[in-house]
Amino acid sequence: MGLDSVELVLKIEKCFDITIPDQEAEKITTVGKMYDVVWQHLEGKSSNKCNSQILFYRLRKAAAEIFNFPKQQFLLDAVPEDVFPKENRREVYKLFSKDNNLSLPNLKLTKPWAIFLSLFGLITVLGTLICAIIFVNFCDNSKWFFLFPISGLLLTSLLSKAVDTKRIIISENTVRIFVEKTLVLNYEKLSKENGYNRKEVEMIINQIIVDKIGVDEDEISPEKSFADDLGVN
Repeated sequence: MGLDSVELVLKIEKCFDITIPDQEAEKITTVGKMYDVVWQHLEGKSSNKCNSQILFYRLRKAAAEIFNFPKQQFLLDAVPEDVFPKENRREVYKLFSKDNNLSLPNLKLTKPWAIFLSLFGLITVLGTLICAIIFVNFCDNSKWFFLFPISGLLLTSLLSKAVDTKRIIISENTVRIFVEKTLVLNYEKLSKENGYNRKEVEMIINQIIVDKIGVDEDEISPEKSFADDLGVN
């Protein structure tokens, strides 16, 4: 197993509060096999309850009570940006998370700040790398100068933290996606209360694959090979 595969298994183990033995994990070559292995470890805890449905109604009720958002408008294809008030978004979002004892998807930077941070990182890292190459090759200096790009990464990380207050965008396009991502973040806790069902387990695994590997969910199906089709090392 490559490191990408190891990280994926660790994330899935944490989400479902299970332990997959190394010898068993090494035999997981397809998405369908991952479904089967995880379900084997959960089968004794199966339930007919649907955590995603329970979570949807829980969020809908909270939005109605806290934001006075009409329940009839809180639909799966509704836009989360319209549900959460834009004024004091970060504070409101944190309070909503705390009051409902739920971890929520991270807020994203507004577009101008996201572009600025990306450009800053690119320029800083490339700039320090070019400087290191010049110093080493043309000035006969120590190869320790190749550590310069690390300072670029550190500066970008510091800037990212400095602009935290600009993270006010909910990037999930629909309530459905928002609920699915919230479910992944809270699944261990919710499943202990309500149990597991196979369809939901597969959906959670798909979301974890999307987040860890960066593929579109449409590309994921049981027969897909992690190595050959999804590029997991």
